[in-house]
Amino acid sequence: MPSIPDCPKFQSCNAPVCPVDPAWVRRLNRKEDSTCFYLCESVKHGSHALFQGAGLEGLYKIISRVTPAIARRHSRIKRALERAQQTDSRMARRVNKCAGGET
Repeated sequence: MPSIPDCPKFQSCNAPVCPVDPAWVRRLNRKEDSTCFYLCESVKHGSHALFQGAGLEGLYKIISRVTPAIARRHSRIKRALERAQQTDSRMARRVNKCAGGET
């Protein structure tokens, strides 16, 4: 099971609510706070395959399990996830670029 340091963005992330953090339920989310990149990516169409392609399937499983609870507890994150569902995946561009799909 991945832990917080196993997240590729752990060192640079400033989102207070981390879906990999077992104590996320005790974290606050304020107006100015960021939303976890991988949490937003996990709600997009085809995200499971993207996480698999990036070697992050374990991370996806954890995030998928806690996403509904995070959305219920944090209305700002819920709205961010609703917006994220309507946009293209930034992760797909990275996976495609690494696989030689882009130049």
